[in-house]
This record gives sequence, structure tokens and C-alpha cells, in this order.
Amino acid sequence: MKLRLATYNLNNLFRRPKLLQLAGFSPAAKAVLDDIDRLTTLLARDNYTGTTGQEIVALLTRYGFASGKGNPWFGLNLAKGKLFSVSKQKALSLKVAGRGDWIGWVELKSEDVDDESTRNTGRVIAAVQADILGVVEAESRPALVRFNDQVLKPQHAEYPHAQLVDGNDPRGIDVGLYSRHEIRSVRSHVDDSYKDTAGRAHTIFSRDCPEYEIALPGKKTLWWLANHFKSQGYGTPQSNDARRLRQTARVREILGRYDLKKDWVVVAGDFNADPASASLKPLLTVPHLRDVFEFAGFKQQPRWTYHSGKQQLDYLLGSDPVFAAIQAVGIERRGMLVKNEARFSQVTGPQNEASDHACVWADLAL
Repeated sequence: MKLRLATYNLNNLFRRPKLLQLAGFSPAAKAVLDDIDRLTTLLARDNYTGTTGQEIVALLTRYGFASGKGNPWFGLNLAKGKLFSVSKQKALSLKVAGRGDWIGWVELKSEDVDDESTRNTGRVIAAVQADILGVVEAESRPALVRFNDQVLKPQHAEYPHAQLVDGNDPRGIDVGLYSRHEIRSVRSHVDDSYKDTAGRAHTIFSRDCPEYEIALPGKKTLWWLANHFKSQGYGTPQSNDARRLRQTARVREILGRYDLKKDWVVVAGDFNADPASASLKPLLTVPHLRDVFEFAGFKQQPRWTYHSGKQQLDYLLGSDPVFAAIQAVGIERRGMLVKNEARFSQVTGPQNEASDHACVWADLAL
């Protein structure tokens, strides 16, 4: 009996933050993301006096809150209290002394994903026909269910089981699972944390690292660890690499609960770094855990999975028994718009490509 495993960054199914529709890792997107990150950090402070308040005012003014026009990328959700006022001269001033005087948050604005893009995502999944599919950047479990019913079912690619646990990213880009085999349990790691040098606690995972227990034929159990590590999209390369390193080190610790010489274990997802990156080293050097691209029968070289045509960002790692059962490995790239690469005829431009990532799959003999 054959079992096909796959991982795919969907780039959301129906709704996506407008900011994430900008070209991946582009200077324009990075600048706005950096400003949002900085504004969120400043607004979390207890005291807005001095340069903190001045910088908050400058950022809010830069993004249209003084003019009343706002911006396409984000807004402020004010639940209680008044954060600022604007004079007749369109000068913005803060009305609170610190975080304790108001309740609210920065909220990214979303828009519908192009309909043809959603259908092309379905075409990729239907072409792969994985029995177990790890999904990255899915907005919610209801979205997975709706996509299954409205897009996958008409293409005869539906799944009886879908699972997703809301993660730490407020943008709705979570990790989840489609499966044609029973999902027996899920263990979340959204609360895993560490303390910085000042003793403040921070969550480790940008999204989550859920452990899914999946029942396979022959009384076998597959453990699937889904991941989406820190992106390269905003922040400094040093801080991004440091957070990603902390995440891969934590996954390595989690794997310590398994016997990778005997247990069927998969670690999969968008790792957001090249295999040579030092930030992935703790995970890629775990004994008895191997990248499926190391399978001797894999012929689809080079092994890039991102639409730059250069980088491997997506991974399927298998424990010894998983790797030993591999019969074939492949990359489904036809949902992307990449120069001189084959694509579905319905992919006609960047607005309707299925995703900027390819789908990685591996066939196993049970």
C-alpha cells in the first residue's frame, strides 16, 4: 500500500492581509512590516513620555492617522479609551500616558484572495493527491473545511479530516493538516516560551509546532510536527536568524520524546531558510532524521521550492522508518509563475498564482 505525504504553503485560501500580497521579502513589504513591528513594540510600553511618544506620533502620522485617510495595510482597533486626537491643523497628539490607559491593538487589513488563485491552489493539491498534507499559512480551520467542500471536493481531492490550532501570529497564517486517515490527537506548543536577558517571557514559535497523531493502516502511528519558522520578511537578518535558531532548537528538544530509529515521525513545513543556514542546523542535524530530498531516487534537481527559483524553503523530514519506506519524491511547481518553468494554463500572472511556494511530496510503502 502506498502512502503519499506532502507539505504546502498555501499563502492563505480566501482572505489574506493586504500587506502580504506585496512581493515576498520585497523592500516595500519589509519597510511596512518593520514599522508595524516597531509601532506594536512602542504601544506595549508602560510610559509614552519622551522619545517613545514622539516615535508613536511620527509613525501614526506617516501612515495617515493624522490626515484621516489611513493606509491600505493596517488600522487601530480601539476597544476602550482614546489613544490620540487630531487638531484642525491635522497635528496628531497622544491622549494617554501609557499602555495602561487604553485597550486596543494594531490590526492588519485583509482582502479576498483572487478567486482563480484559490482554484489554482486546489489544482496543486488535486495534482499531488497526498494522503496526508501539512498546510502552512491557512487562516483558520473553518477556512480549511470550506476550501475542502467548495474547491477540493469538485476536483475529487477532498479530505475527511482537517485540523488547525490557532497559533501566535495575529495575521491568520497558521499551520494545520489535511488527512485521509484519522487524526487521533494534537498537542500544541503555542505557549512554549523563553526569557530574555531582562527576564521577560517570549513565545518561541512564530505560529506553533503542533504534534499530530495520525492512525495509519496496519496499526501504525505517524507523528507529524507542522512548522512555519521565522520569516525573512521583516526585522534584521540577525534577529530573524536568532529566533529561527531558537525555534529549530526547540523542535529538536521535542523530538527527544521519540525514538527516531523506530517511530514514524515527520517534521514538515516552511522553514524560511536555505539548508546551509546556521539557523536550521539544530534540526537538520538531528540523528535519524533526514530530508526526503536525500532519497537516492530523487531526480528533480535542483531542489528549490520558492518562486525565486533559487531557494529551498519547504521541507519534509522523516525518521528512519519513514525514510526507509520512501519510493519516490517530487516537487509540484506548476502553481507558481516562474520564468521558463511549466505551470498550469490557469496561472497567467502573479495575481492568480496558487502560491509563491511549491508543494513537496514523498511516496512511502506501508
